[in-house]
Amino acid sequence: MRRTVIAVVTSCLLVVSACSSGGSSTSTQATPNEADVVAWMDKVCGAVGGTVKAMSDEPPIDMNDPSTLKTGMSEWLGTKVTAVDKSIADLKGLEDGPHPKSKELATAAGEGMGQIRSLLAGTKSKLDSATDVNQVVAAFTEMVGRASELEKAGADVQKKFNETGLGGAAAKAANCKALQTSPPTT
Repeated sequence: MRRTVIAVVTSCLLVVSACSSGGSSTSTQATPNEADVVAWMDKVCGAVGGTVKAMSDEPPIDMNDPSTLKTGMSEWLGTKVTAVDKSIADLKGLEDGPHPKSKELATAAGEGMGQIRSLLAGTKSKLDSATDVNQVVAAFTEMVGRASELEKAGADVQKKFNETGLGGAAAKAANCKALQTSPPTT
């Protein structure tokens, strides 16, 4: 069970950090003041970073006490959903950035976060309605089985990041650098 949860967390972290890893370093012709774009990118990565930080801990796993397992996992997922909700709201507030493609990137990152939220909230709902430990394990197994969906969402965000030409700004933004250097907790 512990490896299963770690695999899901790792997949989630790949998705949320995808918007800051790599990308084109060429600038778009219509790019306004570089300092403004870098400051905006820092905020975008900061919004994503909130979820990355929240996802860095492990859920409480006690296979000897099924009721504690269910409750602990549900509470853990609830805190993750709350963190993703905050990231989504923060990204929505960044759609009107200084770069001509600010809305595209913020929207793509928000959509990726939305997919993470959907998976986490759906799993939490299944856990909350579970009547035995087998259903709890089944809910997490299903979540792990859907990890490839999160990887695709991350790839889609990465593609949008590359298309916007904001790689140079991300390379200079402190929060983006922090996302690139923060390995997932295992």
